[in-house]
Amino acid sequence: MHNSAVIKKQKILFVITKSTWGGAGRYVYDLATRIPPADFDVAVAAAEGGLLLERLRLAGTRAIPLRWLQRNINPLKDAFTLVSLVALFLRERPAIVHLNSSKTGGLGGAAATIARLLTLSNYPRIVFTVHGWAFREPRPFWQRCLIAAGEWLASLSHDRVILISTEDHRAAGRFIPARKLALIFNGIDPPPPLPRGDARTLLGERIGEAVALDTILIGSVAELTQNKGIGVLIEAAAILAKINPAKPWRIVVVGEGEERTRLEAAIARAGLNDSIFLVGFLPDASRIASAFDIFVLPSLKEGLPYAVMEAMAAGVPVVASRVGGILDLIRDQKSGILVPAGDPEALADAIANLIAHPGTRRMLADTARQRIRSEFTIAEMMRQTIGLYTNA
Repeated sequence: MHNSAVIKKQKILFVITKSTWGGAGRYVYDLATRIPPADFDVAVAAAEGGLLLERLRLAGTRAIPLRWLQRNINPLKDAFTLVSLVALFLRERPAIVHLNSSKTGGLGGAAATIARLLTLSNYPRIVFTVHGWAFREPRPFWQRCLIAAGEWLASLSHDRVILISTEDHRAAGRFIPARKLALIFNGIDPPPPLPRGDARTLLGERIGEAVALDTILIGSVAELTQNKGIGVLIEAAAILAKINPAKPWRIVVVGEGEERTRLEAAIARAGLNDSIFLVGFLPDASRIASAFDIFVLPSLKEGLPYAVMEAMAAGVPVVASRVGGILDLIRDQKSGILVPAGDPEALADAIANLIAHPGTRRMLADTARQRIRSEFTIAEMMRQTIGLYTNA
């Protein structure tokens, strides 16, 4: 008989607020499905319903729906969520609780701390990933102060805090001890893009008209929330239409969200219903990036956006806001174009310049592709994150 002791696998429990397939959800999915099953036992808890939990189940990862968890503040439901998280941690006894989003960063940190006290142990260890600080969002000053105070209070319970952008890491250093912080960039392993013609055919079916190969197709992949700045893109498109009334371009926005109705009204007011199309959510949207001549992400606040990374990996020139982790991805005028957030005139100028200069588009695209494939790999992201788990 073999006398060596059986090594018990570490259990990691991810908790995330929304079960949507956004940046944070994609991050959790990549980690949860790629962590070595020989060394770790993995489960994910999130608000019930949504594509994230569905995809996790299909991938063979245990998914736990949380009935009361929601993004908006609701004192009663938040109290029920706190109790249910404490019960979950006591039942599962994870070695690591990995929290994602500000809401679970606070509630999950409190619940894990209560579980520690009830079991008189140092477990679970609490890891929190910041997908863009909420206090950096465009809000009234007093709201940002309250949110910052809440983030500081929540951080007291966290053993380690992962930042995915240099800007957020720098901000964290002002109120969280450096020993807790780790800067780990997101990484990708993108699937092969569709052939350009096939990708354009697919989008043409969604917008109800064929997209000619010589049409300048400007694309964006974003959840339709205020932070993504799609309203700024619509304003920029109105400026572009005045510069060139012939409009030899189309704008396609892939994604769904709470701002759809407001954005549709803005498009109609600008008289651009024949030029801007909100085509809704598309699974595996990264594969249709090959349809675009220019990719735009005019965010007002960002973490480290997968959409920009995937466009760069597909060899599409990117115009994006000078915010958050976008600054880690793009070297201005070398691997993309950076513009001030919330500035439709600057955004329109940058797009117009790329429309007029195909050589510049090719140069930016080639540099961007090389940068993503060499510096932002999922293998490196996994190596650093697993290393953090073992030392949390």
